[in-house]
Amino acid sequence: MLPPKIHFHKWQGIGNDFVVLDLISHPLPPDFDFSAAALALCERRLGVGADGLLSLEPAVNDADLQMRMWNPDGSEDMCGNGLRCVAALAWAQEHVRNPQFSVQTRAGNRDITVLGPHSLRAAMGAPIFEPSQVPIALPQRSHAIDIEIRLADTTWRATALSTGSTHTVVFLENPLCDADFGKWSPLLENHPLFPQRTSVMWAVAEGAGRFKIRIWERGVGETLACGTGACAVAVAAQVSGRSGKNVAIESRGGVLEVEWTRGEEILLTGSAHPVFQGVWNF
Repeated sequence: MLPPKIHFHKWQGIGNDFVVLDLISHPLPPDFDFSAAALALCERRLGVGADGLLSLEPAVNDADLQMRMWNPDGSEDMCGNGLRCVAALAWAQEHVRNPQFSVQTRAGNRDITVLGPHSLRAAMGAPIFEPSQVPIALPQRSHAIDIEIRLADTTWRATALSTGSTHTVVFLENPLCDADFGKWSPLLENHPLFPQRTSVMWAVAEGAGRFKIRIWERGVGETLACGTGACAVAVAAQVSGRSGKNVAIESRGGVLEVEWTRGEEILLTGSAHPVFQGVWNF
């Protein structure tokens, strides 16, 4: 069920834009249909327009807050840039007073540090390589690092992992042209190996410790940025010997800083900015 009016905020993290519902300030009924709301609100011509719908809610475990996220197709997911946006909104609205706090997500609790008015660092959890948890259908393997994925008459070398969401990272010598990006990205997203689909990160090295990426998010399509995707690229680069523990990931929306020491959590640092707020009339 969707109420006739919904108060919302519009936020963006390096170009990854979101409609955010502050359910602490403006609670919604228990039967509220978030998937239907995502379909309506994220539509860029008939709705507000966004890469995803976020909710800021009271936590139901020992975290300080809770975040949930829905893609424009209504599927629920996890989002690193969305996490920073929700955390920044919570800080701006004074739902939290300590600049270090935790946010409950579908991938687990995530620790946040507010570094400045629009800069935050998030501990994103440890990367997951176990195929059944990525998930990717490779029952005979212990990981999906540097695997071959065949599509039609082309084979791509890729690394699949989860950083809170499923990602497939493909390292290239040169960027794909628009036609090839539009052709191969949805085919990889929907490859039979991935029972829940996958986002696809096309990455090109730009020098020591820096990669430029082009992003195809499952359930969304091309986006300007992806926080969990940036984490996946940084981890895949390190495990394949392409980088050290500190990596700058540049996308069309801007740059994210990723730090990962093996056996520890990934640290993601980037910006989050308010765009506008309003009331949506269904």
